[in-house]
Amino acid sequence: MIRPIFLTVCVLAASALTSAHAHSVWIEPNAAQQLVIRFAEPGDDFETSPGYLDNLSAPAAFTVATNKPVSVEAPKKSDHFLLAGASPTNVACAETTFIVRGGRKPVFYARWQPAGAGAEKPLLTLDLVPTGKPGEVRAYFRGQPLGGVTATLRTPDEKEQELTADADGFIHFKTGLPGQYLLTIPHYREQQPLAGFYNGAAYTGTSHNCSLVWVQPKE
Repeated sequence: MIRPIFLTVCVLAASALTSAHAHSVWIEPNAAQQLVIRFAEPGDDFETSPGYLDNLSAPAAFTVATNKPVSVEAPKKSDHFLLAGASPTNVACAETTFIVRGGRKPVFYARWQPAGAGAEKPLLTLDLVPTGKPGEVRAYFRGQPLGGVTATLRTPDEKEQELTADADGFIHFKTGLPGQYLLTIPHYREQQPLAGFYNGAAYTGTSHNCSLVWVQPKE
């Protein structure tokens, strides 16, 4: 199983500045075909508990079975959050928040897309939504298409490429290789950020991060 990663993190400490900013949160099936939420940098070891995994809030997670979101529990394990009872054959989504650092509240959104699920609709504040067409995804923010945003695609051969959404939010790419893909948008910030408090810590803006994972079957 390839270890993709998504959703950015802010500074953990001065010595970990670069590492923190490269982290992602994503959903993938494990070896037992259970859907789990991972937190890490692409290609590196998963964050664990005790450890940096503990800096994420308990995820709000749900699956979509009959065109209706159904909440699922997401208990924390040693190196992941388990989407209890969720099946890889259904769409699954999750949202979690990292601790405030540097005046920013990082929020992570993750979507799992099973093969052949077809066109979807926005379900997360920042979302990468499959259109049902091979190699096409549409970016949305607060339910509206997000044009011009930059995304990163990690392919099954562990290579990365930067992609840019067109004016209508569509992102296009090739999916020739079978295996697991990870598409991410990190550090998206609203033009008019709202200040506030999270767990007693003040912040001046929110960093929105999202991921989409799917497994391309062999032809």
